[in-house]
Amino acid sequence: MQENDKAPGRAAQLLEHVPLPREPRNIRDIAPAPPRLFSTRHYPPSEQFEVWKTRMASLVEVAPPEGHIPSRGFEVEYLTCNMADVVFTSGRFAAQSFSRVIAPSHGAPVDIWWLFRVRSGELCFETAERRIQAGPGAMFLISLDENFRGSITDYDGLVLGLPRRAFADVADQFDEVCNTLLSGNLIELLADYLDRLEARIMLMSADELRQAGRATAHMIAACIQLSSDRLRQARGSIESVLFERARLYIETHLAEFDLTPERIAQKLRISRSALYRAFESVGGVAGYVMRRRLHAAHAELVGSPDRQVQEIAYRHGFKLASDFTRAFRREFGVSPREMRERFRRRSTAG
Repeated sequence: MQENDKAPGRAAQLLEHVPLPREPRNIRDIAPAPPRLFSTRHYPPSEQFEVWKTRMASLVEVAPPEGHIPSRGFEVEYLTCNMADVVFTSGRFAAQSFSRVIAPSHGAPVDIWWLFRVRSGELCFETAERRIQAGPGAMFLISLDENFRGSITDYDGLVLGLPRRAFADVADQFDEVCNTLLSGNLIELLADYLDRLEARIMLMSADELRQAGRATAHMIAACIQLSSDRLRQARGSIESVLFERARLYIETHLAEFDLTPERIAQKLRISRSALYRAFESVGGVAGYVMRRRLHAAHAELVGSPDRQVQEIAYRHGFKLASDFTRAFRREFGVSPREMRERFRRRSTAG
């Protein structure tokens, strides 16, 4: 058995189980504090989920899994320790769903990231831009200043709170890799380090905890910064693939009136922001669709001289001939009829 597998048992031996507080957690409380072992087992099974829901109310809205029977209980047990620059949490959490919606009037930013390290169970996580499915061994970063939702099966792992002030030099890189699965040799090294840290955290003095917290922050910053560099290098290839997928979809559905960026993103199961980034170099998604429609209509206009302009407009995604004429003039400098007349004269002259 590996050392990190013994950590939860060691915590139970060395630390007293403390009832999970009924009041909401203070999200901005990162003052140094020794390890504590919180649990819902001190409450009657019928109260355990409500205690957990209240405790998390300032962070996320939680809901039990489908078919959950409150009288059977809701087990949560975790070790938490506020180290300098890092809030270290490790434990087991019953299956649940969660969401965080930031109200426009919520005030100053929270400026905290959560770093997840999954040991067992599965976690689904989704923002407006990205969706990830994390299983055992996965590590990823989320921001508490962003709306999100997700769910977990019976989960065992780490959750580290990272205040932005402690990572100011690499904040842009952290934001860049948020909501992506982190990978690479240094991420694996970071996972090993965090597992070993957990095995020793109960034995550290207050000074050792502060020093270990600062060292951990430096370790996390270095490893995630490199992961950000790797993601940036790969982004060009990723966007090229997305562009080609979207281009093929657009060509296939060019004549359909409801060919919007929202529909394209939904059908390709990608975020709108990812779609917009892929088309940024060609003037955006909507502009690209418009140009492709106009050039296809142009080809039919000069290739089928007997077909009416209104019919051609309709066949290429324009409900009104007047909209088609205005867009055509902006693109080619002349109206559809003027363009057709030019080609007719050229054909006669030839």
